[in-house]
Amino acid sequence: MSLSRIATFFGAGCLLASFAVHAQQLPPDIAASKTVRVALNTGYAPLETRDPQTNDVVGFDIDLAMAMAKVLGVKIEYQDGSFEQMTPSLQSGRVDMIMSGFYDIPRRRQFFDFIDYLRAGGQFYTLKSNTDIKVATDLCGQTVTMGRGTSYPDSTKKWSDKNCVDAGKPPITIITQTDFAQSLSVIQQGRAAAGVSGLEAMPSTIERDGNAYRALGEPISSTLMGIAFSKDNPTLRDAFTYALKQVIADGQYAALIKKWRLDFSAYPDISINQGPAP
Repeated sequence: MSLSRIATFFGAGCLLASFAVHAQQLPPDIAASKTVRVALNTGYAPLETRDPQTNDVVGFDIDLAMAMAKVLGVKIEYQDGSFEQMTPSLQSGRVDMIMSGFYDIPRRRQFFDFIDYLRAGGQFYTLKSNTDIKVATDLCGQTVTMGRGTSYPDSTKKWSDKNCVDAGKPPITIITQTDFAQSLSVIQQGRAAAGVSGLEAMPSTIERDGNAYRALGEPISSTLMGIAFSKDNPTLRDAFTYALKQVIADGQYAALIKKWRLDFSAYPDISINQGPAP
């Protein structure tokens, strides 16, 4: 090999090494504490829920966060609260990131940067016993429940305008709840004919309460799920981007996708701020 080629090769190697070191760099406060505070809203299996025996948080997001934290040499400290509280928690600095069924959608990117790591979208579901609802358009004129602070109300209204109103049918009435468990309760009580949840959560939803639920129609939206960071904290974002790449490269990501049955949601390509409007 010529001296010039050796120099070129050595230079490229140095650049890669420099990138790796830079990518793993942590903000000074986190480098000192070795702790990353993460906003969480449990009750959204298989991404994050609580083990009924131990009350520990478990799920795909939990396992993936742990794998990335190991790469970075930090521990994860969860702050569990309502879904709509996650955004102000990150904006105020009470947490360092959000990783809890949080979609990367354009209107959120004025506040946050996202690492995209799962395919996602909204999906109607209803009780198997609700035989009056056979197809999605049977929801026109009905009440549908979903999480407060999510993208689902906007997605449902768009779907309703196109498939109900434009067809001369009454629109869907949208009601929102603090968490997923409340939405299930509202459906069970007959106060809503159906709900909207993430496509990624459908396998677990269908199996709840002795396989009491069924998906209804095709997904009503398509987007990407992201890990959210303050735009003032690109160093932490870049560190977790590096860590996620390592977890994908060594096969852990694929193993977790299989463990939590998220095959249709796998997104091993990684992108930054690329989620489309649902």
